[in-house]
Amino acid sequence: MRLRPELSHGRPGYTLRGDPVPLALSLSRSAGWILLGAVVDPPAGVMMGLDLADPSGMAFEGFDGVALTTAERGALTGLTGPLLLQERARLWARKEAWLKMTGDGLATAPDTLDVLSRPEIRDLAAGEAGLPLNFCAAVAVSRTGS
Repeated sequence: MRLRPELSHGRPGYTLRGDPVPLALSLSRSAGWILLGAVVDPPAGVMMGLDLADPSGMAFEGFDGVALTTAERGALTGLTGPLLLQERARLWARKEAWLKMTGDGLATAPDTLDVLSRPEIRDLAAGEAGLPLNFCAAVAVSRTGS
């Protein structure tokens, strides 16, 4: 299987023996772990993105101002220590899943994308995805035009 050369940017597409492969794929890596998601034979217009995040990577100064909307920062009010890092990681995984699904990536400023309550995004429990229990993961699935 090969990447489709005409898709040099944005959401990936694949070919097998020269023909497009009917897959919607998304991949994420964090702290040595890899999460791969696929929709096989997706209906026309179905898009999918997923992401995983290690909360230990969310401890840097300025994260909230660069990555979170005003509403998301408000949702973190009162959280400290590991709970704060866990919630930052959850929100970040949701943002990345959405941005991978749309194909926009970080061309969209993360602090302009509110992911608190988007029905197209679902948090994945760490055990459900086979990840370490403190990791956060999310998947976003939508149909073009919805």
